[in-house]
Amino acid sequence: MEKGIFNEREKAMEANYFRQEDAKLLEQLRKKAPLDDIAAALGEKLQVDNPDLLLRIRELGINAETAAAFLVAPLVQVAWADGSSGKPEHDAVLRLARARGVEAGSSAYAQLEEWLKVRPTDALFDTAIEVIKYGFAVLPPAEQKERIQAIVDACQEVAAASGKGLAPLLGLGSTVSRTEASMLDAIRDQLRSRR
Repeated sequence: MEKGIFNEREKAMEANYFRQEDAKLLEQLRKKAPLDDIAAALGEKLQVDNPDLLLRIRELGINAETAAAFLVAPLVQVAWADGSSGKPEHDAVLRLARARGVEAGSSAYAQLEEWLKVRPTDALFDTAIEVIKYGFAVLPPAEQKERIQAIVDACQEVAAASGKGLAPLLGLGSTVSRTEASMLDAIRDQLRSRR
C-alpha cells in the first residue's frame, strides 16, 4: 500500500514538472520573446520530454549559442531551394532573423551566415521542422496555425527575394519559382502534419 502511494506521488510530481516546462515554453512563445529565449525554453523542454531529439540536435552541431539559428532554418532551406543561395535570399534571411531577435554578431547569426554560404544537410532542415513542431505543440490550435503561417509567410518572403521565377520576365508579378513554391508547400505541409 505504502509503495503505491509513493509511486502515485512520484507520477504526480513528474507530471507537474512536465507541465512547468510546457508553461515556460508557452510563456516565451506567447510573449513573442527573442528566438534565443524561445530556444532556451525549448531546449529545457526537450531535455525533459525528448532527450533523443535533443541528442540529434547536438549531433548536428547545434548548441545553446546557435539554437536560435536552428529555429529559422526553414528560411535557409527556401534560400537554397533553387540550388544556390544568392545575395537577395541571403539578405532576406538575415533581415528576417534580426526581426525575430537574432542579433548581428551573435553565434546564431554567424551560424546563419555559414548556412547561407554552405548548404546544410537535409537532416538539419528536417530536424529543425521537427523541433519547431514540437515547440508549437504546447500552443492551442489557433495559435499553432498562426505561428505556422508566420513561418510560411517569412519563407515566402525569402522565396520572393530571389526574383528567379518566370512570371516577372513575362510581366506577371510573382518572383517565386516552381522549385521554391514546391519547397514552400512542403514546409507548410510538414509543419501542419501531426507528429
